[in-house]
Order: sequence, then C-alpha cells, then structure tokens
Amino acid sequence: MAALALTFSAQANPTFHILDGISNAATKATMERNVNNLIALLNSSAEGKKKKISLKEATYVTPRVRETIEKMWDSSMMRFPDADIKASCLRVMTGGFQVRGLPLDVLSADKEEERQELTLDFTTSGQISNVAIAIDIHRYDVIMKKNESDIDYARKQAVVNFVEDFRTAYNKKDLELIENVFSSNALIITGRIVTRATSQDLARHKKGNYVDVEYDVLNKKQYIEKLRKIFKNNKFINVKFSDVTVVKIPKKDDIYGVFLKQDWRTSRYHDEGLLYLKVDFSDRDFPMIQVRVWKPFRDAQGNIIVADPKEDFSSFLMDYEI
Repeated sequence: MAALALTFSAQANPTFHILDGISNAATKATMERNVNNLIALLNSSAEGKKKKISLKEATYVTPRVRETIEKMWDSSMMRFPDADIKASCLRVMTGGFQVRGLPLDVLSADKEEERQELTLDFTTSGQISNVAIAIDIHRYDVIMKKNESDIDYARKQAVVNFVEDFRTAYNKKDLELIENVFSSNALIITGRIVTRATSQDLARHKKGNYVDVEYDVLNKKQYIEKLRKIFKNNKFINVKFSDVTVVKIPKKDDIYGVFLKQDWRTSRYHDEGLLYLKVDFSDRDFPMIQVRVWKPFRDAQGNIIVADPKEDFSSFLMDYEI
C-alpha cells in the first residue's frame, strides 16, 4: 500500500520525505533532494507567474521529464501546496523506484479540480525518470491487490503507469505521444449528447429536452486530426481519470481492458464520460491501444445514465462486434 502523509508548514517551501520502501540511504537521500529541487523550482516559478519554465540545467531529471514538465507548464502553471509531503517508495518491477500521490495544484483548472496528484518514477540512482498525473491512490491499491501471480502484478503495474502517462499526454497536449500509443488499425468510438426539440418544445419556443447520443466511429488518422483542432483551439486542457478498473482479457495474457470514468475540461467545453481502452502489452516498452470507446456518464439534465460501466460496455462492445 502506498501511504502518503501531509504535514502543513509555514516554511517557504514544503519538503519531501520518503517514509519507507527503500533501504539504500544514499539513494533515498538523492531521491528526496531531487524532488525537493523540483518543488522549489515549480513553486518559485508559480509565485513569479513565469509564462515559460526551463529545466535545461536541471540534472535531477531526465530529458524526458524536462520535456514533460515544460509542456505541462505551457498548459498551466503548477505548484506544490504549502505542506510537507511524506510518501512510501515502491519498487518498480522493471527496475527503479516510484512514489505516488504527491499533491500538486494545477492553477489553470477550476477551483474544485485544481488539486491533482503526481506519480514520480526514479532511476536506480535516484534521478527522476518520469512524471505523470496519478489516478487516485486508493483505487491504485485496489487494482494492485487483485493479482493472480507476480507476473500479473507486474503487468497491472505497467497498465496503471500507461494509463497515467496517457492521461498526462492530454493535459500537456502531447499529440505525438497520443498518436504513438494507438495501433495503426485502432478502432476509436467517440460520442456526444445531442438535445433535440420535441414538437411541444417548438410550439412553446422552449429549448429541446429530448436527449440522444450520437457516436462517430473513427480511425487513428481521423481521431488525431480531431484532437489536433481541439488542442489548437484550447489554451487549457484538464483530463481527469477516476474509478479505474483493470481486467485481463481471457486467454490473452498480454491484452488488458481498462474501464474508467473521464472528466474532460477545456477552456471551452466540459463533459463526463466512461472510457474503455483495450491495450496490447505484448511489447512492454511500446504498449498499443487497440480499442478506445467513449460513452456519456450523464444526460443533458445531469442524470446518470450508466449504472454499471463494465456491464453497459459489454453489451455496447457486442453491438460493434468488438
């Protein structure tokens, strides 16, 4: 279980400490120092309202992390809350370490959505090697408890890491990364709620109240072009994943299904939906999304229209012969 504790402090910058999970004192100290350097940089940059942030000289992060944080900053300034952070360290099955659930305030988000959580990965020497917006830490614990074997645990850990990187790609508007994780023949189903006027509405000059859902079946190229326009027309994108469930596809060891709730907010638009991803992990270094399906979570009046995501998706996927 990945524990996290916050201790509120009046000091200029919060400090990060690792509670447990790593025995090498030197590596632990390096990891703590590197995270504290990142905290100081983000908080001072947010306080100074800097439009751009540069980690070119930051040796405590890998080039990949430098690029990720700079892109995230282009979308929104970020800062760590004024609280000391204490977290447990996890050993990643593929090597290195991970800490989860670090609180981060995304300042361009709506006030109720401002607080996010980070996952940080580290090399065996303690350098920060990946940063992603985390799924809820309690949901992570639930997912990782249900394993058939050590191999299944490692695969689920890879699935969660992939989902978090995938979500973060939207937040930093990284079209190239998103394009690379979809297989060339991916099936992508998007949807939108449409409110139609009834004859009574038209007679009374009222807004329509008949709700329907329109779906579009897209190939990879069409979906990427659609995203390109969205990214171009919106300064800020905040995608939040919750209620994540990971299932192994029967008789296919390297194929996993991921059910989750998606909260999509941009400068101009907001919706809640349910997402299904079918992901192929046969190449662990390059997992590929074979299927992405979106369904609405609420209707135009705000009523929840999906009771059981897995059950509802099952019949939906059968209709599309997936």
